Amino acid sequence: MDQDFALTLQTHYQSFKVSERILLSGHSHQAWPDEAKQGLVKCFDDAAKHIDEKWSLAFEKADRVRDFYRGLLGEPQAQIALGASTHELILRFLSDLHCFKQPLKRPIKIVTTDGEFHSLRRQLSRLKDINVDIEVVEVQPSDTLAERIINKLDSDTDAVMLSAVFFGTSEIFNDVGLVAKAAQDLKIPCLVDAYHALNVVPFNLDAWQLTSAFIVAGGYKYCQAGEGNCMLRIPADYQGSPIITGWYAEFEVLDHVPGKVGYGPGQSAFAGSTYDPASHYRAAEVFDFFEQHKLTDIKLRAISQQQISVLWQGIETMGLSRDVLALPSHNIIDNAGFLSLTTAKANQWVVALGKQGVSCDSRGNQLRFGPAPYLSNAQLSNALNAIEDLAKSLS
Repeated sequence: MDQDFALTLQTHYQSFKVSERILLSGHSHQAWPDEAKQGLVKCFDDAAKHIDEKWSLAFEKADRVRDFYRGLLGEPQAQIALGASTHELILRFLSDLHCFKQPLKRPIKIVTTDGEFHSLRRQLSRLKDINVDIEVVEVQPSDTLAERIINKLDSDTDAVMLSAVFFGTSEIFNDVGLVAKAAQDLKIPCLVDAYHALNVVPFNLDAWQLTSAFIVAGGYKYCQAGEGNCMLRIPADYQGSPIITGWYAEFEVLDHVPGKVGYGPGQSAFAGSTYDPASHYRAAEVFDFFEQHKLTDIKLRAISQQQISVLWQGIETMGLSRDVLALPSHNIIDNAGFLSLTTAKANQWVVALGKQGVSCDSRGNQLRFGPAPYLSNAQLSNALNAIEDLAKSLS
């Protein structure tokens, strides 16, 4: 990575002190550029000046957020509903499934994997208690995953819900498009969680063969937009009528029948209700900053791959036992935005590294390092030195 670029970029993140801390937590929460604060101030100023008339300005910011996501998806006219969290949007998706709108003579069936993020994993697990059949397919071995998921799909399947990048291992599910196409052939709704891909792994829907799928993602991780900036992409020409529905979904219903719940077209049908627009003001400033500095998803992928390689190869050269730290079984090219290492002492590693000024996290036996474009090679080198020193005491 061009160190002049990294050091220049750091000057735009002074509030988060990225030059003073080794923030290898970028897969969970990336620092915000200082420009983000301008968005929060603008939100306050618009509210103070316009009172309840602020919403037309707020909706402009929401459209700016949608446009940024449309660019990443490679779909300029994408139908995108916004929400505070992916969980909120997943609930709207689930409530639109036909199986929840009409009585069935069989259990509801949803196919997923054991590599999903908490929002999806927890909610689907809870649905088991109301007689929903959740078919969980093991991610490993990943080279046969698509085939094994497809084999679970049948005429009794109500939805398939899975990730483009598995949040535990950071492995890219390159064949997720094959599952989406198989689901489309069987007229099964397919939802793909792209949160750990968006803006760190190029995610053009055509290239991924996902034009028929619902896509859920957000800006908290690699988009640096902070909380409250999640999205649900709805397939073109799809008309939904989710049971969990906010009053914004009526905005575009011109022929509303009294006493009947109406829905607007496309993204409008999945709209929520009154929200805090500060998140969109903040995100709009961040997305403008990304464009000004030419931080495209292609460039961010190149930076991420270089940083992951530095960490991966640096740990590899330490010659540590796999019982201490085990590198992933997949290739670097198939790795997304963080490096996940297997160790029985993952949480101890997090605590010990934190004392050395290195921020990271763990999930079960996975120790996770998430670099970001504002980290320099010197900071990555210091992190590797801390890992090598601690390996002696944690072995």
